[in-house]
Amino acid sequence: MFRKAITLNRVRDHVKIREGSDSIDLFVDADPYRMVTGLNAAMDKMKAVDKDADAETVKEVAMYFAGVIYGDEQAEKLLDFYAGQAECVVGVCGQYLAQRLAKLIEKAQKK
Repeated sequence: MFRKAITLNRVRDHVKIREGSDSIDLFVDADPYRMVTGLNAAMDKMKAVDKDADAETVKEVAMYFAGVIYGDEQAEKLLDFYAGQAECVVGVCGQYLAQRLAKLIEKAQKK
């Protein structure tokens, strides 16, 4: 019999994104340390994109960012939800990171 529960202290969350009457449910389940590394890499990629970047470059960076947070499959669903508009994917991922995810990562790393 276990006396103490064991855990990997993963970041887990459920996010509902709503635009008008449409919504999408996304799930986060990731190692906080890997997530920080991936988010730092995503930020570096975004900083390297200039205002004249072509749409494919913006899409690649947006999908990398969303993939770090939600995984590649859900990142594709998010891009479809926003009708292929990569800028919207970056915007909603940035909002989630700033408003909730950063706190969840910090909490998981303290355990």
